[in-house]
Amino acid sequence: MQSRIFPLLKKETLHILRDPRSLYLALGLPIIMLILFGYAITFDVKNVPVGAVDLDRTVLSRDLLSRLEASQYFNLKFIKTSSSDVEIFLDKGEVRFVLVLPSGFSRDLSAGKETGLQLLVDGSDNNSAQVALGYMSGLIQSFSVNILLEIVQRMGITISLQLPPFQIEPRIWYNPELRSTNYIVPGLIAVLMMVISAMLTSLTVAREWEMGTMEQLIVTPIRPLEMIFGKLFPYYILGLIQTLLVILIGQVLFGVPFRGNLFFLFLVSSLFLICGLGIGLFISTVSKSQQLSFMMSIILTLLPAFLLSGFIFPVASMPRLIRIVANLVPAKYFLTVLRGVFLKGTGLAVHWQEVGALFIFSVIIVFACAKKYKLSLE
Repeated sequence: MQSRIFPLLKKETLHILRDPRSLYLALGLPIIMLILFGYAITFDVKNVPVGAVDLDRTVLSRDLLSRLEASQYFNLKFIKTSSSDVEIFLDKGEVRFVLVLPSGFSRDLSAGKETGLQLLVDGSDNNSAQVALGYMSGLIQSFSVNILLEIVQRMGITISLQLPPFQIEPRIWYNPELRSTNYIVPGLIAVLMMVISAMLTSLTVAREWEMGTMEQLIVTPIRPLEMIFGKLFPYYILGLIQTLLVILIGQVLFGVPFRGNLFFLFLVSSLFLICGLGIGLFISTVSKSQQLSFMMSIILTLLPAFLLSGFIFPVASMPRLIRIVANLVPAKYFLTVLRGVFLKGTGLAVHWQEVGALFIFSVIIVFACAKKYKLSLE
């Protein structure tokens, strides 16, 4: 068996070493994509451009606007004393919010009357709008509490409690600064590993058919499982190196903490790599064309890994049918493990279900490739 596998291992290894495109695709492309996506994709909402219309023009209204300007979440672009032409700024996208302080705002508050503020919101980007709206509501709520305390004190009422009488003191675990990068980068690692590993092996068998060397393999006594091992193992080693590189980039460049066990992470990464490499190899046996194999690997790995793994959209929020389909995506399980290992330091005791699912996927994919190879050899 060893004498049959070793020449194939040597052949694939030499092909990788002699083809700089394969090395760039395996080692360079994941790093470039991780850096680009890591900086480009963010859920943090800061410096939101806002405008204000101060129809009141009093000390109290200016106090509120100064709080708005001092906030790190907002960038106050203008303060107008008239509401004309405000819609133009929203239409052009120059501001996302316009806060309108009505005339008599300060007078009504001083008299203890109920008053209101108008907030014009650009809802074209609903996610950012909802987050920024929460920040705005918190800022106005804090301002309202201070005004209420001043009114109570002017009335000569002594209270032993601060208003409000209770408040939440959150204690955030695992990601205290709520950095979206800590959430995104582990997900990117899962997506990139799936796509790149499938792309690498999707070209191997198709290349044999196009170069006319498949007939030479057919007449050899090598068995399907032995051929699969010989084809996958060099790319498997390359995938482990790729995994180590993207983990280092995630920690050094993006500052993502790593609290788990490195050995456990490489164990799970090995199962995931077998899934990705096996999918690419199966595609390669079906298409027999490098161009078609490349396109199929992108469609069958990038879209599911990006959309159905929970990388961007929570799987629990998807319709029932889509959730069932998402359970067939290996990246979904690997992504859960990655985020747990990186941020929480969890291990096999917590992620045994995900590890079991990846093991089942890898066994099924390898035997599917062997079955397809057997049919091709016959």
